Amino acid sequence: MHAQTRSTNTRNMILSLLTLCLTLIGTDSYSKWSFDKDPSQTDSLLSHFDYDRSVLVTKFKKVNRVRKRIFLKKPFKIARYNQYEVELTAVSPLEGETPVQKLLYYKHADNTPRPLVILIPSIMEVTPLEKLVARGLIRRGFNVFLLTLNQKPIDNKRKISEVFNAAKSIITGIRRSIDFAENRPEIDATKIGTWGNSFGGILNSLVGGIDLRVKALYISVAGGRFADTLTRSRSELAAPYREFRMKKEGLDLKGFREKLMSVVKVDPLDLTYRRSREDIFMNLDVKDDIVATDNQLELWKAYGKPNCRIFTDEHFYAVIRANAFHFQDYFRFFEEKLLGRGKQKKAPKGKCFFSKGKKKFRSPFSFFEKVGNFIRG
Repeated sequence: MHAQTRSTNTRNMILSLLTLCLTLIGTDSYSKWSFDKDPSQTDSLLSHFDYDRSVLVTKFKKVNRVRKRIFLKKPFKIARYNQYEVELTAVSPLEGETPVQKLLYYKHADNTPRPLVILIPSIMEVTPLEKLVARGLIRRGFNVFLLTLNQKPIDNKRKISEVFNAAKSIITGIRRSIDFAENRPEIDATKIGTWGNSFGGILNSLVGGIDLRVKALYISVAGGRFADTLTRSRSELAAPYREFRMKKEGLDLKGFREKLMSVVKVDPLDLTYRRSREDIFMNLDVKDDIVATDNQLELWKAYGKPNCRIFTDEHFYAVIRANAFHFQDYFRFFEEKLLGRGKQKKAPKGKCFFSKGKKKFRSPFSFFEKVGNFIRG
């Protein structure tokens, strides 16, 4: 029995690697015209995200009474930091924009100007994983913004025609946090990085293409062709939304895809040419049915095949392994790009590091996803 199981696992692994190799053999450069977009359309694409930068800081509250400490090199040096709850309120919000952007600011106790890393949550919103990453980045010398998305990524009450406006609201909120950072003396606003997984990674790639104030992007298991991703995703949050809206709006799967494509005016692939491959580190998953593997690979190739790591796990386990076990990837990446120290380990150009999955994994979030779906009806 064990021998048969090992044989099956080996066969599945070989099939996954063959699929990956066949995909990577494709064209080295990404043709913008293949996605019906042209770099000359930059202004029209970016105009969708124009906004009034006037914003009020309506909350800046210290939430920990005692300065928290993280040992840098036990027991010789201690990083002291405080946490602040921040609310930014737009003076002139966009149509459909949620005017309040909330974030948790992890700030070093001293006022030495430091680079900033902005953590963009996934479809699960803020989880202990983001907080773990924030603490690790503080330890490495960064200030950190942990954002709360200003609209729910998935809401059954949201019509398909409103999906792009919701995405614009979230992206504008992220950009307002960058505006806020530019006015903080303890933040070096010329050195800003962003971090995001899954849906947060898709948002991350959009923000990086729209706003060039972001200098470094760490993108995990995210892809291009957002309309296709939402149409095919088997996420326990995305799939129920798709089924609900199809039934509510009288659409089949093809109709859902076509309507979504007509609504989404800008895709991550449209703006990849605005970034250098050196600006980016990506994690890819070759067994992903949440964000389709081919969409991940297409985004990677569109960026010029930046430094990356490949996982052979299910979606959520790939996210956890990338951030909890391979944390040196984003530590070294941000240190090199923003702190100007050290050097990240790089795979040969056009190739990736390989991280083999060892066992089938059931997402620890699946129970909470089901509870959330039940509450939302």
